[in-house]
Amino acid sequence: MDEKTKQVQVRLTPELHSKLKGTLALDGRKLVDFFNEAAYAYLADSVKYKNTISEIIGGKYNGKD
Repeated sequence: MDEKTKQVQVRLTPELHSKLKGTLALDGRKLVDFFNEAAYAYLADSVKYKNTISEIIGGKYNGKD
């Protein structure tokens, strides 16, 4: 199996980037692991993922009502 990975660019506000990176660092985690886990979770069950995100952030998903 090919073990090569693809690089993606994610745009976050400086404030969100700092908060996320800092919080993950305190938990001993990396940004790359966070985004990989989110991708796997979404692919495993996109409906559950969307519903869970909506519950966590107050009924909004991806910045939309």
